[in-house]
Amino acid sequence: MKLSEQTITFNKQQLTLNNQRSIFWQAEKALILSDLHLGKAAHFRKNGIAIPTDTAIADLKRLEGLVDHYKPDQVIVVGDLVHASINSEVLLLEEFRKRYTGLKLHLVKGNHDRLSKNITEQFAIQHHDEVFALQQIQFKHHPSDAIDPSSFRISGHLHPGVSMVIPPKRQLRLPCFLVSEHQIILPAFSKFTGIDSRELSIKYKCYAISEDLIFPIQKGR
Repeated sequence: MKLSEQTITFNKQQLTLNNQRSIFWQAEKALILSDLHLGKAAHFRKNGIAIPTDTAIADLKRLEGLVDHYKPDQVIVVGDLVHASINSEVLLLEEFRKRYTGLKLHLVKGNHDRLSKNITEQFAIQHHDEVFALQQIQFKHHPSDAIDPSSFRISGHLHPGVSMVIPPKRQLRLPCFLVSEHQIILPAFSKFTGIDSRELSIKYKCYAISEDLIFPIQKGR
């Protein structure tokens, strides 16, 4: 796993964005990500679409690599940990929990999360229905353009990306972080997701992600 990082200041906190689609918050020893969508490929296969199971395994291996590297005390998933119902790919999470028994796992409920209380307890997940707050930063799955000027939010859901033209006239679409003064929108952690590269407000600074690098794009998207 190749790791490239960019450190930003958000609500007076130092946050490290990386090309593995997550944020590390050193002061809280927290690894932050969104839209893991475990079980999505299995859900597609159940409906007759041939998708290999390697996708979920690769995403969890990448998560394990980040935990081994940063050694966080907690992982905050800002929604859509599970894509649909419990299936064989979702049960891979059980092996992850066995390996990291002391790691706190927070889930802020996303629109795809349908975990029952029993399943949440099985995987030792601390479940938050709407919002989880830490050091005056709110974690909520859906971003908003109408955030109170005194609030700071980290969200997911949109699967943001950026379109770039590279020589010779080739268009490239990359996932990205969107960062404004009061909001961060995370890229989807899972690589088995689409990318929404529609233009958003100029107030957002974009940090584009390639396999090897994370880099800022200065003038909007």
